Amino acid sequence: MNKEEFDINQELEQMRQDYAALKERFDKQQIINEQLMQNAMKKDVRRMFFSKKSIPESIALFIIAAALCYVQGFDWWVPLSIIIYGLLAILGVFWAYKGIREEDIYNGDILSTTESLREFKKRYVILVTGVCVLFFLFVILATFHMTTMNISVELMWRRGLLAALLCVGTLVLEYYSAKRLLNTCDAIIERLKMKDE
Repeated sequence: MNKEEFDINQELEQMRQDYAALKERFDKQQIINEQLMQNAMKKDVRRMFFSKKSIPESIALFIIAAALCYVQGFDWWVPLSIIIYGLLAILGVFWAYKGIREEDIYNGDILSTTESLREFKKRYVILVTGVCVLFFLFVILATFHMTTMNISVELMWRRGLLAALLCVGTLVLEYYSAKRLLNTCDAIIERLKMKDE
């Protein structure tokens, strides 16, 4: 073997070693990227299913609120309204999550899971709209009832201001909560598309 062939063989060997090192670095980077994507997906899925998993706590809060209203001597329709509102909201959550399971998001068919998530988003928007409408109806009924009570104008204004603040605060919280959940849903859909590619 002459010097020229020896140099070519050494160059080829060096290229093989460089290629092997690059391939190893690329594989490690792929593994790290996949782990980061899985961690982000788990976080988003937990956030998405938080509403469904917090139903027992929500039921307890509605019962406590209704009991407190009853103990405080509110008219019968106030605790009844809270119970009906809570029941409809909880049934609405079950309806919104119909057909969506965490296992399907991780292991299911990407196309059907993506379609299910899009359906979930539509149902969730309807649910949030319904919850806001029911809340407004409750506030309107409470305001009307307050005007028929035999209380001072000053007390009526204080209660009215409190109801308005409660209404605005609830709408703001509901808006940001819904926006965050829908953005999370979009992020999951995007990650599923990346996984497919």
